[in-house]
Amino acid sequence: MKHILKNESGAALIITLSLLMILSLIGITSIETAHTDVELSFNQQQAEKAFFIAEAGSNRAYVKLNNNNDWDTGFVNIQINDGTYDVAVRNFLDDPSLDDTVIITSSGTFREALSIIELTAVPEYSSQFKFGMFGKDSIHIKNGMYVDSYNSDSGSYAATADTLHGDVGSNGFIDIKNGASIGGNVVTSLVGGASVNPGATVTGEIVDDIPEQIPPDIPQSEFDWAEANNDAGTGFSGSSYTYNPSTNSLIAKGNLELSEGVYFFSSIILKNSASLTVTPGDEVTIYVTGDIELKNSAEVNPGGTPSDLMIYSQGDFVLKNSGDFYGTFYNPNGVADLRNSGSFYGAVVAGYTIAHNSSNFHYDRNLGTLDGDPTGKMAIVGWREL
Repeated sequence: MKHILKNESGAALIITLSLLMILSLIGITSIETAHTDVELSFNQQQAEKAFFIAEAGSNRAYVKLNNNNDWDTGFVNIQINDGTYDVAVRNFLDDPSLDDTVIITSSGTFREALSIIELTAVPEYSSQFKFGMFGKDSIHIKNGMYVDSYNSDSGSYAATADTLHGDVGSNGFIDIKNGASIGGNVVTSLVGGASVNPGATVTGEIVDDIPEQIPPDIPQSEFDWAEANNDAGTGFSGSSYTYNPSTNSLIAKGNLELSEGVYFFSSIILKNSASLTVTPGDEVTIYVTGDIELKNSAEVNPGGTPSDLMIYSQGDFVLKNSGDFYGTFYNPNGVADLRNSGSFYGAVVAGYTIAHNSSNFHYDRNLGTLDGDPTGKMAIVGWREL
């Protein structure tokens, strides 16, 4: 009996010692794991702080670049929050292939952690056509007029139409009434200047406190250049049109096609059912010192891409009964009159714009991406962590 008890006591001792060893190993492993977790957490904290320091350097550099587009000196060993950052700036002076692109590289250091951020910036341009319809002085939309938008760069009108981005803007009164429908925002810089009467609808916001928009006048020098480099006559094909080279007036009664180039006219009249087309794949810019009139069922660039036909004018624009127009009209001091079931695809900038009697206006959103005048600012087009 004593022998059995001794054996049992010995076995119990061995089991106890084994359990103690296992518990010790578990304790040691737990301590090591906890220590590793602490180190990982500490390293993560350092890495995050280094990242935010690098980001601070890149943001400061971007502000400096916006204040002076030629700035390229960067920063060296700038102290911030117990860390430092260095910023290098590369432009066309360092690499001619960059052209007008600027690369900002910011390196942030916190203790043993390093983070590097790279920004890519390019000059910012204000598009001439960021609104579908803009009347510098005022806009009047009434009697069943319909406004929406599409994107010619992504597909047809039927495939890309929406009622969210057909924006209408002015610095003065915007009057919308009698069943008119605006598929976008209505914005003006005149407080209290936006009036939407019962029966009219606006799918977007109605805002009356935006900064005043000043579309620049087209310099006379551009019209003089267009006259000196006029492709009128030589760039024509078709029939039933009259062009007077001494007065630069154009009257079309049939079908007239324009090939790639710059055209200068004193006036343009398209008679009933006449058409003015652009050769497929070509781009045409027209300068007009007088008025443009599209009579009943006349067509301009029918079914074409609006950016392929840009019209800069010193006169007025009239689109009459059932006419179709695919292009742009720009004269911030002129009148744009869209009426009686006419359909306009593109964008308008005028002094006074009136659209009425069941005409349709389809803003091409692609025009909002075209470069206009430089703003003097730089836009960030790329960001990455190296």
